[in-house]
Amino acid sequence: MTEARLRGRVGRRGSALLVFAALDVAYATRLTTVQPPATDFYAWLHLPMPLWAWGALWLAVAALCTIGAWQDCDRVAFTAAIGIKVLWCSLYLSGWLLGEVPDGWVSACIWAAFAAVVWLIAGWPEPVNGKGPAWTPPLRRR
Repeated sequence: MTEARLRGRVGRRGSALLVFAALDVAYATRLTTVQPPATDFYAWLHLPMPLWAWGALWLAVAALCTIGAWQDCDRVAFTAAIGIKVLWCSLYLSGWLLGEVPDGWVSACIWAAFAAVVWLIAGWPEPVNGKGPAWTPPLRRR
């Protein structure tokens, strides 16, 4: 399927969700294949939950983004895409504040910025059909 046809079916917002889904799958793959303590962060992250479980969480968000790309109402997908990045920001920041993840503040800033970009995209209306943050499916008439 060409980019033009794909964009016509899912729009810009849906295309962005598909990009986020691909990134989430890549990150999930990394989490499920790394052996702690590969880095201070992964070793610290492994304490509350195994890395494969964190990877499963990222895969779940990828699935929501993929499904949301094809839906008229994509709020859940964007909320999940923002939420996982805010969670990751919080994990890095707390790891750094607790002294477990050196320079975790840098990664926290990057994840916070990425969450902000997703949030900005979520607020943009779709130029073709007007779909946007306040868009809801029309009520069905009986």
